[in-house]
Amino acid sequence: MVTTGPDREAMDQAVARGSELLKHGKFEDALGAFKTALLIDGDNPKVLALLGLTHFRASEFDKARPIYEDLVERAPTDASHRLNLGLVYLKLGDATKAITALEASRSLDPSQGRAVSYLGLAYARAGRYTEAYRAFLIAGQTDFASEIEQNLTPTERDGIHQQLGRTPTGPYEPKPAPVRTPSQQDLAAKAAVAAAPQGLSSPEITITREESGPATAAPVPVVPPRQTESMQFVLPPVDRQAADISKAVKTASPSAAADMFSRTRSGGTAPKPLSELATEDLVRPIDDDEPFELAPGGALVIRIEERAMTRLDGIHVSGGDLAFEIAMRRSRGHLTDERFDFGASAMHLVTGKGYLIAVPGKRPFTAVALDDDILYLREDLVFAFESTLRWENGNVPGLRGKLPVVLFRGDGAVVIASEKPLVRIKLPASGVVLVDAARLAGWIGRVIPRAVVPPVGGPMGEICVECTGEGVVLVEPAPEGAAVFVAKPVEPPPPEPAPAEIDPEIADFARDLNDEI
Repeated sequence: MVTTGPDREAMDQAVARGSELLKHGKFEDALGAFKTALLIDGDNPKVLALLGLTHFRASEFDKARPIYEDLVERAPTDASHRLNLGLVYLKLGDATKAITALEASRSLDPSQGRAVSYLGLAYARAGRYTEAYRAFLIAGQTDFASEIEQNLTPTERDGIHQQLGRTPTGPYEPKPAPVRTPSQQDLAAKAAVAAAPQGLSSPEITITREESGPATAAPVPVVPPRQTESMQFVLPPVDRQAADISKAVKTASPSAAADMFSRTRSGGTAPKPLSELATEDLVRPIDDDEPFELAPGGALVIRIEERAMTRLDGIHVSGGDLAFEIAMRRSRGHLTDERFDFGASAMHLVTGKGYLIAVPGKRPFTAVALDDDILYLREDLVFAFESTLRWENGNVPGLRGKLPVVLFRGDGAVVIASEKPLVRIKLPASGVVLVDAARLAGWIGRVIPRAVVPPVGGPMGEICVECTGEGVVLVEPAPEGAAVFVAKPVEPPPPEPAPAEIDPEIADFARDLNDEI
């Protein structure tokens, strides 16, 4: 089916409306919007996925199941569809089908951390506790692993610890074999033979002893648990682990011995373990679903499901299937032919499914989430924002386009890039705050800004912004090395200038953006 331009626009509007309704928990209305979009393009996988998600969040799992089964049939190599189908099966209590779907998802995309966690739940519900325990340890779900541990034999538990090199409480440390007397060894050997499965000529664990001489520790070979098909893809066989998985990243924490060798005898610094380099401030772009995430080292992870707005400064890593186009400024609800690039690199509209990683430079990132809020930011401070937000470009009245500002309202996240943290100033009731125009970063709430001439001989620059109303004013500290203001001798005040003519578009922007809709 070929979707024409008007049909495509109508479908996009229906999808946007349905997404907004879904976000606010209005499931019936969201379903209606998505079904309207499907009337235009009934085979659109994104709309079908949103329809399935709406049924899922409405706890209508029996209705979500055929949708995700259809998506899996349409795109058998899409790991996310199989992951969602596995969750639906879990909710419906069908652990066997959930395991099949989640194993397939993990096999298609071994980097999926969530699939392993959900696999642990599915294994546990199916009574496959050995595999559940291993999956929870791999996913870092130590609380769940501890709960499952009581269902394992010591042999099963120790075999998993040895393979993974970890336990629920920390790194795995092998315990020395106990010293047995000859009589104890005989009893242990008889017990092992009695416990051996029928049809086996020898037990899985054998204990030997010397015919003569003092008692010594008997070698007790550890036999790993039986490798099922599901275990084989979750964890490579023991004899292949050294070749397939680097020892440095096998665990998600630095080596416990790192601190012991951090200094040499001469006072210098010894090499850090490779595991520490691999895991310190580790960025995990696909282990979460938040649209924006600040990694421990300050890097910004931007996850894109359909679309997002971002600048490209410092973005050196990307993944997935993404497309980029330069964004234009928006005025009065319509895009203009002016580039969204004041004071920095151009803002881009990024579409598709994937992720971007921005490395912080001189301007660290700060991410804030809006919950039906109103936020105004100076345009050059805006680094990225979710497409779920309503936004508009404009200017502070009286400055003739010298201080472009972006209005954000609704639900979504915004990423700010500034050299120093912004200073927040509460606007006093019925009071006035004057801010140097060069340092005004924005405001929160119903603040009315207006450019005015500062008092002669005061600490302001040539122009300042008078803020009145109700809310919080955001101020950007001066960067390092900025010129320090030196007060000039007081001179007679100049005659009052004639009121500047305000551009009607600027006036409309200030009026429209400060009125509640």
